[in-house]
Amino acid sequence: MRDKIQNFGRALSSMVMPNIGAFIAWGLLTALFIPTGWWPNEQLNQLVAPMLKYLLPLLIGYTAGHNVAGVRGGVIASIATAGVIVGSDIPMFIGAMIMGPLAAWVIKQFDRIVDGHIKAGFEMLVNNFSVGIIGMLLAIVGYLTIGHAITWLTSLFESGVVALKDANLLPLVSIFIEPAKVMFLNNAINHGILTPLGTIQVQELGESIIFFLESNPGPGFGLLMAYWVFGRGVVRSSAPGAVLIQFIGGIHEIYYPYVLSRPLIIIAPILGASSGILFLTLVHAGLVGPISPGSIISVILMAPKGKTLLLVAAVLISALVSFLVAMPIVKRRAKDDDELPDNPFKPQYKREAEAAKSVKESAPSAKGIENVRNVVFACDAGMGSSALGATRFRQRLGALGLDVNVAYSSVSSVPQNADIVVCQRALASRAEASAPLARVVKIDNFLEDAALDSLYEEFAQLKRGTAKPLQDTGEAEFVMATESKFPVLNINSIKVGASAADKWDAISEAGRLLVNGGYVGMEYIDAMIERERLTSTYLGFGIAIPHGTEKGKREVYHTGISIVQYPDGVMFDGEKAQLVIGIAGVGDEHLEILARVSEALQDEQLLERLKYTNDPIEIYNALNK
Repeated sequence: MRDKIQNFGRALSSMVMPNIGAFIAWGLLTALFIPTGWWPNEQLNQLVAPMLKYLLPLLIGYTAGHNVAGVRGGVIASIATAGVIVGSDIPMFIGAMIMGPLAAWVIKQFDRIVDGHIKAGFEMLVNNFSVGIIGMLLAIVGYLTIGHAITWLTSLFESGVVALKDANLLPLVSIFIEPAKVMFLNNAINHGILTPLGTIQVQELGESIIFFLESNPGPGFGLLMAYWVFGRGVVRSSAPGAVLIQFIGGIHEIYYPYVLSRPLIIIAPILGASSGILFLTLVHAGLVGPISPGSIISVILMAPKGKTLLLVAAVLISALVSFLVAMPIVKRRAKDDDELPDNPFKPQYKREAEAAKSVKESAPSAKGIENVRNVVFACDAGMGSSALGATRFRQRLGALGLDVNVAYSSVSSVPQNADIVVCQRALASRAEASAPLARVVKIDNFLEDAALDSLYEEFAQLKRGTAKPLQDTGEAEFVMATESKFPVLNINSIKVGASAADKWDAISEAGRLLVNGGYVGMEYIDAMIERERLTSTYLGFGIAIPHGTEKGKREVYHTGISIVQYPDGVMFDGEKAQLVIGIAGVGDEHLEILARVSEALQDEQLLERLKYTNDPIEIYNALNK
């Protein structure tokens, strides 16, 4: 059940979070230039209403559609979203969240139905007119029905929030919001639900307390201060850094492990948040825009003119109440740190022993640390704690001089060339689903964690010579060989100017080239098709990388790739692929191939040439330069 809620939450937040910069831009314009703003300006104030009514919903609709069906989905989602915008008098954020995915899903189903049935030369005509006609129909439906329905539902929901506020009961929402936050639903709640509602209220009242409900940095600040003052051992030593990152940096995820280690302490942020909300309700204050990240700096920037001190006071009240409530819990349990069965702050020797066991169990035997080239730190949104963790770990590895790339991403979109994924324990199952071939290192704290220390020690052993160092084989050197000196890329495994009825035909052709090259047996083609049925192997930028399933590895004799060029493109779930790269890997060697192909094709001009060249040698030389 929790996974379903998290999936729904991620879908909501993924529509809004990529556009949060636009929300902030609108919020700053509102704070500065409206008649009650800091510097009223009649001309610049004209930007506020159009951005609210048109720009923000269209951005949400496009992003939602793009998440479902790429650029094509984004375009038709924007058309459909225009219908609900015009059909309503209120900003259509919720309407965009409905019409965007719906429109993209419809065009995706259409593409699947016609895939392989369009005559050569008519693809562009069908693609353009299908988006136009279906998008027009959905816009009309949105205008006549959905826009009006959402207006009514939004008014009803907003009336409920206002009723709670008028009855001084709005603080009760913290009972639900704070526990949901530590379950990593913070982005879904804030950006998927509260930000759209708060934006609507700002249009009517000039400010909204709704923006403060989830993003208030005070409760987490107070809880971390309690750990800093009354904690002991590792938990106390890690708290100062966490305080700075949470309160100033606005990365709330940093305090979630402190709550998860002692679930009872969730009472502290609940009461702290409720106190801040109650205070703002009594003084009739709110914010003019969303605060993201949830930093005290963001609170100050988004405070309406004349109410900055009230907003700061609300944050400090929340922090004080959270600190006072957490204090006795931290003091009472500090003596029991050693006995907490799931406590991430155990003494160092116990943490190291458990981390070593966890790392060993999660590491595939075929992938040694000497072969690791890409480490990815993953969090829910890929913008906060994962970026912090990646930066810190990259700095640690920098002194070792190893050829290891450390990056960060959303846990739902881990790069396919990731060798190791580092994430918090609560997100481990999602990381394993997102990167099934990568090793997952589970941590509790991005600041200081035994599993991270153990991972670093593995890399340090390379430097000390107790393991083989990584070899720099060049950016795109594919003429490397396996132990049998079998070439990974052969000129005879490249075919240009090909055509295919559908993606299944294209995948089979790439598989046949691998068979003819001596890389795989005939049954590997079936494994490639089976793999495609599980999930699309389309990468983007006109590239697809079909490869076999885990069972299909039995048919792999040598690591190798084949390249089939389709100048007119082949549809892969709504996207055209001009280069279909078949991959066969011994063990995990194909992961390295994926990384190298990606690096070699980053040059956009080169990529366009390879899509349409009639000379296979040009493709061969480009990947072996």
